[in-house]
Amino acid sequence: MDQKIGIIITSHGEYCLGAVDSLNMIIGRSEHIQTVSVTPTLSVQDVEKKMNQAYETLCANCKEIIIFTDLICGTPNNVAVKLMMQKNNITVITGYNLAILIELINKRNCGCDDVSELLDGEEEIFQNSNRILKKEGA
Repeated sequence: MDQKIGIIITSHGEYCLGAVDSLNMIIGRSEHIQTVSVTPTLSVQDVEKKMNQAYETLCANCKEIIIFTDLICGTPNNVAVKLMMQKNNITVITGYNLAILIELINKRNCGCDDVSELLDGEEEIFQNSNRILKKEGA
């Protein structure tokens, strides 16, 4: 198993697919990235299944997983947080954009294999659901 950090990028609609397409154009193709698009035709159970499949695919090669979601309290975020509560190797980050994805993936690709170190100093930009839930005692 690699020590790399796996990444799931999820969103309402195909925003996550566009983000990965742009990432590939700007920094080149990166390994260990999965996407989960949430469309109106999918039930919550369908989204859970897709998220679990993405997680299992990454776990074959990655010790830790970061799930980037577009909006807090939306279906992608709710499903990601539910999965995070079931697994001990997931961090959920809400409110991503292309700039933060480029920065974090470049850090990861340069050898950073610790989620805390990878996210250090970036929390003004996004919400770390793990820390929010720990503060609330969940």
